[in-house]
Amino acid sequence: MMDPILLALDCGTTAVKAAAFAADGRMIATAERANGALRRDGVRVEQDMTVTRDEAFAALRDCVAQIDAVARGRIVGLVLTGQGDGLWPVDAAGQPVGHAMTWLDGRARGLVAEMGPQLDAVQAITGSRPTAAAASLQLLWLQRHDPDRLAAIRHALRLKEWLLLCLTGQIAGEPTAALPVWGRWQTGDVVAEVSDHLGLGRGIDLLPPFAPVGQCRAPLSSAAAAAIGLSEGLPVLLGPGDVQATFIGMGLGTRPGVQRGSIFGTSSIHACLQNDPSVMTEAPAGAMVQRFALGEGYLCFHPSFNGATLLHHLARQFRDLPNPALPAWSGLILHPFLEPGGERAPWTDPDAKSAILGLTASTTPAEIAWMGREALAFVACHSHAMLGGRDGQQNGALSLGGGLAADPHFAQFLATTLGCPVQRNTAGHAGLRGLAAIGARYLLGATAGDLGTRWLGPGGDSLAPQTGAVAEYAAAKFRTFTEILQAVMPLWAALSALRAQAETLTEQDPT
Repeated sequence: MMDPILLALDCGTTAVKAAAFAADGRMIATAERANGALRRDGVRVEQDMTVTRDEAFAALRDCVAQIDAVARGRIVGLVLTGQGDGLWPVDAAGQPVGHAMTWLDGRARGLVAEMGPQLDAVQAITGSRPTAAAASLQLLWLQRHDPDRLAAIRHALRLKEWLLLCLTGQIAGEPTAALPVWGRWQTGDVVAEVSDHLGLGRGIDLLPPFAPVGQCRAPLSSAAAAAIGLSEGLPVLLGPGDVQATFIGMGLGTRPGVQRGSIFGTSSIHACLQNDPSVMTEAPAGAMVQRFALGEGYLCFHPSFNGATLLHHLARQFRDLPNPALPAWSGLILHPFLEPGGERAPWTDPDAKSAILGLTASTTPAEIAWMGREALAFVACHSHAMLGGRDGQQNGALSLGGGLAADPHFAQFLATTLGCPVQRNTAGHAGLRGLAAIGARYLLGATAGDLGTRWLGPGGDSLAPQTGAVAEYAAAKFRTFTEILQAVMPLWAALSALRAQAETLTEQDPT
C-alpha cells in the first residue's frame, strides 16, 4: 500500500486524544476531548466506563473525519493505550460491572496500612509493593465491602483492555503493565501466590489472556467501524501502558543517548532504561519494571500520585497565584503529597501528607507558586538518584515531558537540581507519537533508526545546569527538604488518625 496511515488513541486521566500519522511520521490529524467520565467523591475516584467508551469513539471519529475519503483507504492500523492502573470490571457478556475504580481511587488505602507482612510477600514476588491503585487491592476491597459486585465480575481489565474490547469485541491484554501487580518481570509469568498472600479469592483467574506487544491485536468490529468511520477488520494493536508509550514518544530508547526521563502530567513519573533492573541504586516499594516494548532491556519507573496537578491544588487553596510562575526564591519548603491515596513513589505510603514550612505573613503568591515547582523538582531528584541509569549513564541528558515541559524556568531549575542537561519535549502528544512508533515497528516493519529520525524526530531544546548562587541555593534547599521529610514521615500515620477522628466528629455534629 502506498503511503500508509496509522491511527493512535491515548485515553488518559485528563483527556482522550486521537491522532493520524503519515508514513513519514507527520501528524496529519488530531482530536481531543476532555475526560468527562471521571467521578470524584472524596476518596472514591471512578470513571463511567460507558462514557469512557463513547468519548474514545468520538475522539477517533473526529480525527478520522479530518482525513479525506480516499486517504482513509490507506489507514492500516490503530494502536491504543490508556491510563495504567485501576480496575475496569466486566461481566461474562463483556458489560461493565459498575464504574471503574481509577488509579486515583483511595478506598483501598486502609488495606495498605493494615497488610504490611502480606504486602512484603507480594513485593518479594513482583518487585512492586501493592498500593491503593493496584487492581489486586481494589479487588480485595470489593471482596470485603461489595462481594455481590465482585461475584458478577468475569474479567478484571485495565482501561486499554476495556477499549480493545469495545473496538473489537475481544478480551485480550499484554503483560507489561500487569506483571508489577500479578507476576514476575524476570519470567513474564503471572503467579497465583499473589492472590494467596493477599487472601484474595479471585485474582489471576480474572485476568485476560495475554500476548506480547506487537502480537496482541484484533480486528475492528463492524459496529465500531461504523461508529467511527473506518473499515471493518482494521488491525487494532494494543500498545504498552500510557507511561511507556509516552516515554517512547519522548525518545527513551529511540533517540541516541536518551536513557532517562520525567513526565509532569496529572501525575509525575520518573523513569530510566536498564539492562538489568536489579542494579538500581535503590528500588522503593512503588517502583515498577516493564519489559521495553521496542527492544532489549527494561523500563524502570516511579509512578507518583502527586504531579503537576499539585499546582492546581495550590491554586485552589491560595488566591492570585501567577501561572506560569517565574522563579521566586524563598525559605518555603513544600512536601507535595495532596492526593487522597497518599504517595506511591519514590515514597510508598498511603498516609503521606503535604506540609508547608517557612510560611509567614510576608509570603507572596509568587513564592507559593514557585514553591510548588521546586517541590516537584526535588521529588524528581530523589527518584532519579534511586533509579540510576542504563550502563551507568546517570549523568546523561534527561528528557522532560508533560505540561511542565513548556515551562523553561521549571526545566532550568530541574536541570540545576539534578546536575544534568534537561531536554524539553514541547511538541506535545508524546504518548500518541510513541504509539505511532510502536505501530510503525510492528505494522510497517520500521527499523530502530527509522523510529528515532522519521517517527519521533529530534528532541527539543536542551538546558544546561546553572552554576553559582542558584546552584548553591538549590542544593541547600534540597538537603533541607529531605531532612524535614525524614523527620515528618513517622508522623504521617498519626495525622491520618487525627483526620479520621475529625471526620467522625463532623458526622456526629455537622455544625
